[in-house]
Amino acid sequence: MSVVVVGGGVAGLAAASALAERGCAVTVLEAAPALGGRARSFAERSTGDSVDNGQHALMGCYHEFLALLARIGRRGELWESELDVPLWDAERGMQRLACPALPSPLHFAAGVLRFGHLSFRERLSALRAGRALVARFGRSRGEDGAFTVAQALLALRQSPQARRALWDPLTWATLNADPAEASAGLLAAVVGRALLGPRSGSRFLLPALPLSELYAEPARKFIEARGGTVRCRAPVDEVVVQGQRAIGVRSGGELVLASHVILAVPPPAVRRIAPPELRALVPAALERATPIVSVTLWLDRPVGGPDFLGLLDGQTQWLFRVDRIHQRTNAASAEGARIACVRSGASAWLERPTREIAAIALREAAQALEGAAHAKLRHALVLKEVAATLAPAPEIQPLRPGPEGPVRDLLLAGDWTATGLPATLESAALSGHRAAALALAMDQAAA
Repeated sequence: MSVVVVGGGVAGLAAASALAERGCAVTVLEAAPALGGRARSFAERSTGDSVDNGQHALMGCYHEFLALLARIGRRGELWESELDVPLWDAERGMQRLACPALPSPLHFAAGVLRFGHLSFRERLSALRAGRALVARFGRSRGEDGAFTVAQALLALRQSPQARRALWDPLTWATLNADPAEASAGLLAAVVGRALLGPRSGSRFLLPALPLSELYAEPARKFIEARGGTVRCRAPVDEVVVQGQRAIGVRSGGELVLASHVILAVPPPAVRRIAPPELRALVPAALERATPIVSVTLWLDRPVGGPDFLGLLDGQTQWLFRVDRIHQRTNAASAEGARIACVRSGASAWLERPTREIAAIALREAAQALEGAAHAKLRHALVLKEVAATLAPAPEIQPLRPGPEGPVRDLLLAGDWTATGLPATLESAALSGHRAAALALAMDQAAA
């Protein structure tokens, strides 16, 4: 059995490594100079540090992505803790949503009941709302499926402060969009899996290595060690179809034949290279994306505070102390600090000058982190990931296609496909594993 996987991001590497593990002949073709897609790292020229193109966070319920890491020998390279999320504002300072080591769902209930940003009445109401959100919006197929997060929370009688301090940060972090625009069904999926499922699912994890070192290059080595081929700078021109069956792809004038083809690329690329029968399943609406802007600050001295922190009223929403999380320094960061600042759903910042964005991030870090007000900025890097994730709007969710289409032996994968999850690392890995399992099943059926 031979498989061509087009795309070397999380979905493509999950599919390819799963197939290579089963003894399949795998070829991965990636158009970019390096693997990783929208979850990658690169060497920053001024400092020499390896920088992620955006800070990623995981949870214990990311079973598929964690399975990918375990397969390639990287499961232990994660910073991991019980769910303990510090959230800061100027009025109340830092309050923590900290869930103790109790059986589920008591751990989440105990965490919410001690959450200092809410009154006692708001805490009780939030607990009821969490269950009601999953029950009413989690698997809805009727009118409730069109609700936004903001509409659902209003229907569940959540106060403005509960939305501001609890539900909105969760929505921004997991759906990458304003609650007024994001699908309530997707938030319900997050709450059900991460907060109301097994306690292990609520554990908070951060990559302790740059993303390319965490999974992309180890996945390449895993595939190649089992006889597979991984090519970068190898754009695919078209999928080759013969008799309503995909027989391979054409890349740079070369015909690469295979038993199955997996397209693990974003919708615009699918629409460009796929046959017309498949393009019809990927409407232009699926090209609608939401951006993320990340700012990395190199400061001249160490700063205090938690390893990561949410800002309730900040323009930057999350701060991560990358030097602490990665537990590594070099000449540029010795005796200093490196902080990653993230703004999700950052359409308003795409046209804003990078100098202004860096100044905002520095000002907000100085307000929230101990000692940062006295630190001097050594260097700043602003990254604008314009098409970071599929837009999580309710009207888009029914359009997300499954892995199979009308062309035999041609499969789709990607965080934007119909996984039932927002476009996360977990959604990408899940889609890749599903495509790999289907390719194996097709091969067995044909035999």
